Amino acid sequence: MSGKYDALFDPESLRAIQEFYDTRERWQEILAYRKLADRIGHVRNLFYGDSITEAWPLHEHFPNHSLLNRGIGGDNVCGLYLRLAEDVFAYTPEKVFILIGINGIELPKQLILDRTRAVAELIRERGSRVYLGSILPLREPDGWDRFRYQDKIVEINAEQKAWSERNLDGFIDYHSLLKDETGQLAAEFARPDGTHVMPGAYRVMADAVRPFLA
Repeated sequence: MSGKYDALFDPESLRAIQEFYDTRERWQEILAYRKLADRIGHVRNLFYGDSITEAWPLHEHFPNHSLLNRGIGGDNVCGLYLRLAEDVFAYTPEKVFILIGINGIELPKQLILDRTRAVAELIRERGSRVYLGSILPLREPDGWDRFRYQDKIVEINAEQKAWSERNLDGFIDYHSLLKDETGQLAAEFARPDGTHVMPGAYRVMADAVRPFLA
């Protein structure tokens, strides 16, 4: 990618995520799937994100919909930016559902906001309707020592919700649906690492996103 948002996505960050991809089995799968792009052609719904998206069994929840899963475990917003041409634009999706932000949550809040918004705007400029999903809550102890950012996640979600309602086609608040009375990822939804979610969480998330599917 190149263009008006280059300053937000410095070469070092893009190089780091590319080097990370090269260590991932999922990356090899994505490279193989890209060879099918001409056969697949246009899709109606595309889910774009990190491991939460990658692990979402979308065809089980939405068997009658045209959709693609383009989640990669460990991905961050720089990765979404880097992959736009081949993993989003190539399929001219009618709707794109973005779920990103937990990887890199330690970065400055404004940078997280700006990078995520840039990706969303670039997709929308290409004619897709864009729906931004909230960062999910964590459960203590989480496997990456990120629970200390729980309040920051709430702040980011609030700001992204307000921005999305003005500038995108919708905001899907998974966070509020999956948290317990303490604000943590509810025990029945949490895997042992405190970040990833159980099948029951995906059922709740599917119910939230279903009304927006093309």
